[in-house]
Amino acid sequence: MMIPNAEAGWVLIGALLVGLLLAMLGGTAMNLAVTEVTASSRHVDEKTAQLLAESGVEQVVAWITQGALPASHDTLLPLRFTGTPDAPDVAYDAGRPEDDRVLNNASAVGALADFGRVTHARLYGPGHPDGYCALEVTAQARGGTRRTVSVELGVWRIPPLRAAVQADVPPADRSVAESGSLPKVQAHWGDIVSNSPPGPWQYQTFKDYAQRFGSYYVPDREGLLYRNGMTDPSHALTPSQVFGSQEVGDQRGLVFIDTLDQQPPNETNQATLTLEAPYMEGTFYINAHVVLQPLGTGRMVPAFAPPPEGQSATALYGPASTVGVTINGVLYTAGTLRVGREVRVYGSVAAERGLAGAGLLEVWYDADLGRGRVRGLPVVYPLRGTWREWGN
Repeated sequence: MMIPNAEAGWVLIGALLVGLLLAMLGGTAMNLAVTEVTASSRHVDEKTAQLLAESGVEQVVAWITQGALPASHDTLLPLRFTGTPDAPDVAYDAGRPEDDRVLNNASAVGALADFGRVTHARLYGPGHPDGYCALEVTAQARGGTRRTVSVELGVWRIPPLRAAVQADVPPADRSVAESGSLPKVQAHWGDIVSNSPPGPWQYQTFKDYAQRFGSYYVPDREGLLYRNGMTDPSHALTPSQVFGSQEVGDQRGLVFIDTLDQQPPNETNQATLTLEAPYMEGTFYINAHVVLQPLGTGRMVPAFAPPPEGQSATALYGPASTVGVTINGVLYTAGTLRVGREVRVYGSVAAERGLAGAGLLEVWYDADLGRGRVRGLPVVYPLRGTWREWGN
């Protein structure tokens, strides 16, 4: 009778050991699961904070592209930032209500507002010799994880346009004037200069830039346009489709129209484009002859008079409104510009082969162009090797 009891005891002890082992394994599995969930949650928080910080960088770059920083820092940008990380030129802190609205209601960040917020943004002097500024943005996910992204930005040095109109105007010959084919030109806030100096904007530079950052088109002899040179008839666009803006703020950026043979412009390789859109907003570099004949009355746009003589160009200057504007930006053509009716421009006009036509060209000069500030162009870009990320 003793042996069966001993065997039963050993069986019971074995069962207890197995149960204890299973309990330990179960506890270990639970701990691993909890650890994995925690790690996964932290990873999600880190990625969210990183995306928010990167969105903040995109937003500040967009402000720089537009030529001014908003809210309490609403001023023209310096030619180069000179501050330090401890004493930045510009600092946004979401602890201040005004800065919080600027940082977290902006379009680039607003889509992620349910997942966290941008807490700080700072701009200061670059360490890279070719740099324009250093930009540092910190964001925090809802779980509390913070990530900071910093990058140094270079700036594309756009040659300034120092005149409201640069073009040769035909002499006031009596027979031409009586025929009504002599263009009339008026300039406000800027000068009219002849084409005796060379054009400040060079063909190859802007072509390369448009292919990287803007939009690039090749024309045919009928005046239709093909994006990136894809000359398939099914991809043909009219000039109105390419140049036309629906409303103020519908910025077309840099639009570059090449020659027929995609070589530098000469006497034989330029098409003729007729621009009929009632409102165009952007920077238009056209290697073709242009007929400017808008079918509409244009738009009312905000305009800024240049600072009074003797004041710094970085000072704020007074806003105004210009009505009936057809072109808000720059029209630069390597060919002849023929003005077919009354046209108003806020910005600058350059026509390397002169002006023609019977219309009135009235140009209100944008003084920012004289500093190389061209609205809508992504004038800054990340410098290679300067991107940094770190967490809290």
